[in-house]
Amino acid sequence: MNMAENWDECVIIDLPNLEGIQIVWSPAYAAQLLSENWPDTNGRSYSAALNACTDAMLGAASAAPAREAFLAAVEEAKIKTLR
Repeated sequence: MNMAENWDECVIIDLPNLEGIQIVWSPAYAAQLLSENWPDTNGRSYSAALNACTDAMLGAASAAPAREAFLAAVEEAKIKTLR
């Protein structure tokens, strides 16, 4: 498994505390956004997404479930998605 496995389809979000939209192609970037710029770090989906994205980033899990977990965290935090 490739450590830097990217997603087949990007996730485009508008985080309130970052300027401009964020185009997320990889679990590594998703994990960075989750750990450094997430508006709500108390939700269950947030924790699951951080774990899934970190595992995928390290090559311990595949990228697709990490993307689903990230989307759940996006929805949970009511972050605007553009794709």
